[in-house]
Amino acid sequence: MVPDDFIVHLKSRNCSWRTVTAYTGALRSFIKWLEETTGCPFDPASVTPLDVADYRRHLLNRNRKPATINLHLDALSSFFSWAATSGMTTSNPAEGVRRVPEQRGAPRWLTRQELGALMRAVQKYGISRDRALLAVLLHTGLRISEAVSLHVGDVVIRERSGWVTVREGKGGKRREVPLNVTARRVIQEWLNVHPGGDWLFPGRKGHMTARAAEKILEKYARLAGVEVTPHQLRHTFCKMLVDAGESLDRVAVLAGHANLNTTARYTRPSVKDLERAVEKLAWE
Repeated sequence: MVPDDFIVHLKSRNCSWRTVTAYTGALRSFIKWLEETTGCPFDPASVTPLDVADYRRHLLNRNRKPATINLHLDALSSFFSWAATSGMTTSNPAEGVRRVPEQRGAPRWLTRQELGALMRAVQKYGISRDRALLAVLLHTGLRISEAVSLHVGDVVIRERSGWVTVREGKGGKRREVPLNVTARRVIQEWLNVHPGGDWLFPGRKGHMTARAAEKILEKYARLAGVEVTPHQLRHTFCKMLVDAGESLDRVAVLAGHANLNTTARYTRPSVKDLERAVEKLAWE
């Protein structure tokens, strides 16, 4: 059983709904495997680095992808770090266990055709709130957790300029992202009919949840016949900037990347790029 306090801890760090779900699922899998392996109830204080290393080997033997295995290791490291701070254990047994090397390709961004289909679906079937949400995600590259946490006062729209202020992004960092003319127009249309209150995207209790925003996007993706996640819109934002000739340092600042290596991923060819490259050699 995953401790409720650990889930509260993850949420307090502004982890997304997807991260909380992935980490708790990974922890449950480890607990189940350990109890079946040892025949003893799970006790964080008794877990050793050897146990974590054996679990890593267990996942490798089941042909799990490196990214999946590393996610499990990250989840265990996060849990045991919290457990040590909470006095449940004296050390983090996952700390020294090596991650599995990954061959990292380009992130998955939307093609122009996919983006066009999505925006047509939003334009045809969407309400002003949903169009504004999509505009924020696509034209500012905000993370879904950052977008739904915006206050109305975080948005400044002027005739020739505008910006949104992310009060507390990843790592607790504050940043301002300019709004282009398209984003300003769509967001202003939403503000003109906004029901009131402090949150830009209000929900039943406080602001809209990240999961609720994901469901909105899933609806339009289904109508458009494409597969889209909020993070793919963030990737699309970064990729479009790189393709437009913007420097990596500018893209990194706009996206809130702490490391330029993260931004450099958008210079790598996508699967579609590679397919087009080899297709040029075809004889038929």
